[in-house]
Amino acid sequence: MSATFTLARTEARLLTREWATMIFAFVFPPLTMLIVAGSFGSDPDEAFNHLAPDQFYVAGYFAIPIAAMALIGLPMALAAYRERGVLRRFQAFGVPGSSVIGTQSLVAAGLIAIGSALVLAVALPTYGIPGVERPLELLVGFVTGTATMLLLGTACGLTIGSARGAQAFGLLLFFPMFLLSGGGPPPDVMPAVMRRLSDVLPLTHVVGAIRDPWLDDGSIVLHLVGLAVWAVVGTAGTIVGLRRLNRSA
Repeated sequence: MSATFTLARTEARLLTREWATMIFAFVFPPLTMLIVAGSFGSDPDEAFNHLAPDQFYVAGYFAIPIAAMALIGLPMALAAYRERGVLRRFQAFGVPGSSVIGTQSLVAAGLIAIGSALVLAVALPTYGIPGVERPLELLVGFVTGTATMLLLGTACGLTIGSARGAQAFGLLLFFPMFLLSGGGPPPDVMPAVMRRLSDVLPLTHVVGAIRDPWLDDGSIVLHLVGLAVWAVVGTAGTIVGLRRLNRSA
């Protein structure tokens, strides 16, 4: 337990040194939420499924730190370890690569919780925090969405060969997902092609699994099914990456 705690503390310190990750996890979501939610007002709108736009965005942006850590922070950290041979050195000293990856994922999950809480802290004095209609489903959606996105981030980090490549790829994924999955215009005003693309993105299901029970805007079953499919993809990619890592050790 002492070794695990030491490793987790070290991983947390290394992750928080990455300025790009910290900006996109802790600064970008609350700042953008303030701007976008204020632009659409607080009166229920048909384009937002008759929800108040500010509540729609506050609940949706609660999920954005998940995407930032999973698509930018975690892959970059893992790719840097692979690039520098750190994972192989851990294995040489009897620490399995899976243990290091698991610790990094736990640290990333902790940072996600802090980033999401910061979104609410900024929303509280400005737009207020919407009342949670179905708290248990919200918790299930948040945990399932976080786990799924971290699995996808792990698969990316074990596949991409360099930290810079992982950062570039992560940013390339982050912005389209952010705009199409709830951070940009409401789905009802997007063209049909964009809506179809949005429907298959993992972040769309993360946002839906959080926002729908929060605002009582429908069932989360389809979102959980979508997350399960993406979790299978992330698990398969992680297993393949770990096998390659073990073969190269």
